[in-house]
Amino acid sequence: MNPIRRACLALAGLALAVPSFAQADTWPSRPIRVIVPTPPGGAYDATMRPLAQELSQLLKQPVVVENRPGAGNIIGAQVGAAAPADGYTLTMTGMVNTIAAGVYDNLPFDIAKDFSHIGAIGAAAQWLVVRNDAGFGSMRELIAKAKAEPGKINYASSGAGSTGHLLVELLQRSADIQLMHVPYKGGAPALQDVLGGVVSVIVVPPNTAIPHIKAGKLKLLAVSTAQRNPAYPDVPTFEELGFSQMTVSSWVGLSAPKGTPPAIVQKINAAMEASLARPALRTRLENDGMTPMTMSAAQFSDLVRSDAQRWIQLTKSLNIKAN
Repeated sequence: MNPIRRACLALAGLALAVPSFAQADTWPSRPIRVIVPTPPGGAYDATMRPLAQELSQLLKQPVVVENRPGAGNIIGAQVGAAAPADGYTLTMTGMVNTIAAGVYDNLPFDIAKDFSHIGAIGAAAQWLVVRNDAGFGSMRELIAKAKAEPGKINYASSGAGSTGHLLVELLQRSADIQLMHVPYKGGAPALQDVLGGVVSVIVVPPNTAIPHIKAGKLKLLAVSTAQRNPAYPDVPTFEELGFSQMTVSSWVGLSAPKGTPPAIVQKINAAMEASLARPALRTRLENDGMTPMTMSAAQFSDLVRSDAQRWIQLTKSLNIKAN
């Protein structure tokens, strides 16, 4: 290539790179919004709010949580995907978004392609719990009752296409039972109706279940991890019960709109990693049943992409759709 042309191309590339780094130098200069696609009081909310406080201190700007629930986390994620790619609107994304890619035919965004994924926050098990007076002392009793009375036992979820919805759908197919699905706009209202006696069964993360288990209101029947939970050693895993497809660890992370300058993404990733290294935050998340985890932006993007492919293949093979 002609040396003059090569020099011109190099200068052009440098000129294009300057705005990105310039933005990163001045970012953040105003409050940052984090969209949490679930109602206040749910598992996502309980994880994001303490992290937002840590990020506020590190980034020297308020990090404000905005709850935008509905449609299995789709509404909030859609708002986040459509926001300006300037680093001032972030979205709490999770495994549920990759599940939605398989159970919805016409999503308004592509979780793998329409975000600049920043980093992971952590992962948690999923626990199947029932109201303590529902009459099911074990998973085997629940399955036996469901076989005897098809469609009579109802279960709540945080929305069609949510993690809880998918896991119970997998349970129904594996155990050859039929339950009645009652979807809600988030985990908090779903759990409230279980506690209130409106619905009998729900799958939730540990942090939302533990207080009610300790209070004697809920009973834990099975866990989604590969090993039993040390705090509840008598409760079997789904795999022990013969439902290996239900062995999952539900992760969450932060994402920005597609096209967010890489330098800003890296700056947020570094702040997340520093926040999650702080003992007080780690202890709080761990006490809520969340295992903190850190990843580079590239690693988190790979996780989103691979999980989307996994759930699309599985949900299509089982013909699971969000109704």
